[in-house]
Amino acid sequence: MAPTQLEIKERALKRLCKEEHFYQEELEQQKQHVKKLESDPSVDSYDLKKQVEVQQETERLLPELYTKIKQFRDDLDKYVSTYEGTEDLQPAKAAICTATGLLED
Repeated sequence: MAPTQLEIKERALKRLCKEEHFYQEELEQQKQHVKKLESDPSVDSYDLKKQVEVQQETERLLPELYTKIKQFRDDLDKYVSTYEGTEDLQPAKAAICTATGLLED
C-alpha cells in the first residue's frame, strides 16, 4: 500500500531532523579534530587548512537545512490543521514538536 500524503510529509520532516542531528555530530567531531591538529606542531599547514575548510562547509550547510526544516514543518503543520481523514495525527504532531525544538535552539 502506498504511503499517504500525511506519512510522506511526516517522514520527510523526520528525515530532515535526523539529518540535522548527524550534521551537528559531524561538526562537533570536526571541531575536535581541528583543535587536535592545531595543537600538533608537526601537522602540515595544508592539511590543517583543508580540515578547517571541511568544518566551515558543514557550518555553511546548517542554515540551509534549518530553512528546509522550517518549510517542511510549516507545510506539515498546515496539512495537519486542515486534515479531515482518519489517520492518527500524533506522530505528525510529534515530528512538528521535534522540528520546532530544533529551530528554537
